[in-house]
Amino acid sequence: MTMGATTPPTIDDRFENMIISPERVLEMLGRRKVGEVSFEQSEQGDARRLLLRVEKVAIENKRLQEKTEASYLESVSHHLHEILLGELTEQLSYTDELVQNVLNLPENIGELLDALSVKACSVSKLEPIAATMPWLYDELIVVVNTPQFRRKDSRGRIIVVETLRTALSFLGIENLRTLIPSLILKRAMPQITDPYPLIKQKLTPYTTGVAITAKRLAALTDLNKNQAYTLAMLSNLGRCVVTRLYFKLFDKIQLHLLQECQKDKEQKRHEALLKVAPSANHLIALQQEFADAISADILEWMHLMRLPIAEPMRACADKVPAQPKTLSKVLHQARTYTQIRMLHQLKLVEMKEVKPLFMEQRYPAGALEKLKTIDIFTLPLVKNEENH
Repeated sequence: MTMGATTPPTIDDRFENMIISPERVLEMLGRRKVGEVSFEQSEQGDARRLLLRVEKVAIENKRLQEKTEASYLESVSHHLHEILLGELTEQLSYTDELVQNVLNLPENIGELLDALSVKACSVSKLEPIAATMPWLYDELIVVVNTPQFRRKDSRGRIIVVETLRTALSFLGIENLRTLIPSLILKRAMPQITDPYPLIKQKLTPYTTGVAITAKRLAALTDLNKNQAYTLAMLSNLGRCVVTRLYFKLFDKIQLHLLQECQKDKEQKRHEALLKVAPSANHLIALQQEFADAISADILEWMHLMRLPIAEPMRACADKVPAQPKTLSKVLHQARTYTQIRMLHQLKLVEMKEVKPLFMEQRYPAGALEKLKTIDIFTLPLVKNEENH
């Protein structure tokens, strides 16, 4: 077996596959799944077992038949994905539609982010913008009534918060600067990703991890930590767009092709189409090709006047080499660190592979030691922050 001679998959490839299913990475690394029997140990691979000539022929015929069926299935899947790619690229050019209809975000989302980003941000300035977004009100009310933010009146009774103004006041501006970008991403997050339900479970901690890491790195680089945090959090909007569109278009095109087969009485093709499932490889390729460019398109579409994050996102999408002490460099560093940390948790990466990547990213002195001690996957909200 020449597996050892092949180059191990890159950290990026491992991460993209881990988001979909950690099992895929184990296969890429040549590790067996638990309870899996190797071919050498299986009955078929046992050299001492002498097969009858008839049985040998039967097995070979079955193998050829499976190969033919698999290649036919592959061609049907290829045709479906060709149509999907055409429709997807067409839809990606309408940023307005992507934001409002695919991600379900309002037109004035940029106004809210701008208001949050200025030093003089206040509840009275945020309230009228937030009031136009019922989904944001619902999310904030849930958070403010959790034990972490609960307050009691003079008689010791719990105050149940029901108004937007009170929710904003109780949470406080600094918490809102952390919370609101995260809630925007939560709203954009894909919900139905069958047969890969892990996508949304992995994407949430990844996004949070990148954002918190970026905030910490910005503070060590004398950059604006809230700008770095918001850029990192929203840098995954493109990933949400690609994922949502892929699964939506897959279902739509598969249904359309099945209806065509029924009409044309193509039973073989109909049966093959029923077996075609969403392809992890296609989804990963689409992410790598489009996700960052879409994030940049969306941030430019927002017309942010006071939050300079569209340019570093575009630089990242265009793969412009990132200069030290810039927001785009911090984003690269935060992504690399978070991907490695998530892979390391699942034992899908070894330290000897990691060191050159850390060297390449040139983290600020002492940054990696500091990051090691931080929970980057939980939003750092301050308890009962008093709003002055």
